[in-house]
Amino acid sequence: MLEANYEQQLTKLLPWQKVSFIASLAERSFPNYKLFSEACETGDAKQFRLSLDLFWESLTVKNSKINFTIQFDRFEPIIPNVDKFDVYGVYPALDACVTLNSAFNSLVAPDPDVNEAINASRVSIGTVASYLEALAGEELDDEVIFADEFMQEELKFQQAVLDLLTVQKSPESMKTLRQFAKNDGISNIGITLD
Repeated sequence: MLEANYEQQLTKLLPWQKVSFIASLAERSFPNYKLFSEACETGDAKQFRLSLDLFWESLTVKNSKINFTIQFDRFEPIIPNVDKFDVYGVYPALDACVTLNSAFNSLVAPDPDVNEAINASRVSIGTVASYLEALAGEELDDEVIFADEFMQEELKFQQAVLDLLTVQKSPESMKTLRQFAKNDGISNIGITLD
């Protein structure tokens, strides 16, 4: 399990830092959605990419005017329904959408009692955990899951994003964060689009 200190760091983030953190997790999970979308000929990876790009634009361009309520209305239909697919890939794809949905929730209808950064963090960690269990073909103990290399990489990635968010917000710092979040095109479960 995550240390309480880690989630405590997430509760102290400023609104722009929360959105940046969530966008970073969504960026890293984008290959999961895109591969599912292409393999099952469903969804719309271009719309996911556009929605994610607009979050990065809002973080990079001062006084950007993006109506995220309208953007959410365009994003919502591409969220996969797990009941309609009999392939494992639907789950990481759904998790990618849930993560990006957390960014929308942070901007469109923020709930002071809900920390969307914590939600996104848990979803991303859950994606890795469920992937490891799918590979093993059985439920695994937390100790086994958190000792796995994929999970260690996930936790390191999230901490590195938090570390990158300690600098003053600027277009350059956001571009650096976005480039880091792309993770050389490799998702949190090792999916690559190259």
